[in-house]
Amino acid sequence: MLWRPTLRPRSPLIRRIEIGVFAVLLTVIGVWAWQHKPSALNLALFKQELRVALVSHPHDHTSIDLSSRADQFEHVLLRGLAQHIGARLQIRPVAGPHEAYRLLHARRVDIAAGFLVAPNGDTGIEVGPEILPIEKNLVYWNGLGQNIGSTAGMPDGARIGVTSTLALPDDLLGTNEYPRPELIQYADGSELVPALQSGFLNYAVLTSIELSRLQRVHPELRSAFEFPARFSVVWLFPTGYDRSLIDAAHAYLDELRSEREFELLFDRFFGHLDVHGLVDVITFSRFVEDRLGQLKPLFRQVAQEYGLDWRFLAAVSYQESLWNPDAVSPTGVRGLMMLTRATAGSLGVTDRTDPEQSVDGGARYVLQMLDRLPASVQEPDRTWMALAAYNVGLGHLLDARRLTERGGGDPDLWLDVMTWLPKLAQREWHEQTRHGYARGWEPVTYVQNIRSYYDWLVHLFPTPDDRPEMSPIYLRVPLAL
Repeated sequence: MLWRPTLRPRSPLIRRIEIGVFAVLLTVIGVWAWQHKPSALNLALFKQELRVALVSHPHDHTSIDLSSRADQFEHVLLRGLAQHIGARLQIRPVAGPHEAYRLLHARRVDIAAGFLVAPNGDTGIEVGPEILPIEKNLVYWNGLGQNIGSTAGMPDGARIGVTSTLALPDDLLGTNEYPRPELIQYADGSELVPALQSGFLNYAVLTSIELSRLQRVHPELRSAFEFPARFSVVWLFPTGYDRSLIDAAHAYLDELRSEREFELLFDRFFGHLDVHGLVDVITFSRFVEDRLGQLKPLFRQVAQEYGLDWRFLAAVSYQESLWNPDAVSPTGVRGLMMLTRATAGSLGVTDRTDPEQSVDGGARYVLQMLDRLPASVQEPDRTWMALAAYNVGLGHLLDARRLTERGGGDPDLWLDVMTWLPKLAQREWHEQTRHGYARGWEPVTYVQNIRSYYDWLVHLFPTPDDRPEMSPIYLRVPLAL
């Protein structure tokens, strides 16, 4: 007879013990999960994706490389951060700060960026690293508003346009005037301009960078005053996670700053914005209306022939002659591109005051300077140094590069060379060079001015329809302005 095993039912005591142990384990796991926030960095790495809500400002785009589209300063930084942590960057463009805040609250993005400042009193958002300090201005449209020294001088019931009601200066939030100013929210600084122009808004709040950019296209914008409080552009993160991703962003930016990459990137995007004041803005705008229209077909024709951007040639010509074909300098250079007699002769230009010959010769001379620079000079510094050579002569530029290297700087970086160029006017330095004395401060001003004028023209004429698509010369000569 075979023995058949039988299962005895467990006693009620054992079952109660098992249930109790299971309940204790669940409680411990729950307490651990409550006390230990999930890792934001590990989550991004698991998804292999860094999701970013990026507020896209039209005035925050700069053409760093003409073989690609204009880029945003923070977009470039975010690409670097994604590469730093080993994830793919997924950008979600949003119209304004409030949409970015909403996505953070819903945890649908890992970071919000795009000239954002820390929102006042929002406990659902973590503030990450500072990107750069900024100021905020109260602005008005010339002829419709008035210059006031503080919020105390604001008319009763003034309508003020803002891009976010969560990041305003205390001067506006804490005013005791009655009736209080009416705050009207817009998605972006550029949307405030038509409302100011029409008189619907009395004032608007813009950052210093927004004002610098928009004032180039709309010189009627004026600053009533600058708010005394200082603000910081920051990256924002959702709550509910640990600080691992915030710490990674801090480490990445610290590394960029220690290696000068941040300094160079900032200069490429914003180094030319403070070059010109309001008078220059008004003068440039007047000449755009009065003179550029007649010369634009010529700039386009020559630019297309040599694979350049006509706005670049126009910027060089404005710096040289204010778009005056008959311009003559005290040293004898003349024409739209202000060629010397010797340079004109080497280029086959027989009449320097002939607009066609002058622009064609000037374009070829810029390309010559680009070709003759050492191969170690990369873009965008290559274009800036070529412009300096156009102005002061290649020999003097090479002298300045040698002095830069002896002084411990990088001779391939314009930011370093531009600090040594003015020393060519000092005996203790130019006596050490091959080509001697030069007014070295002039090419520095020259290059920075052209960068600024080019930026103006890019914002006035954002899509040059005559630009050759990915032409070999574009790829070889990216005019990083």
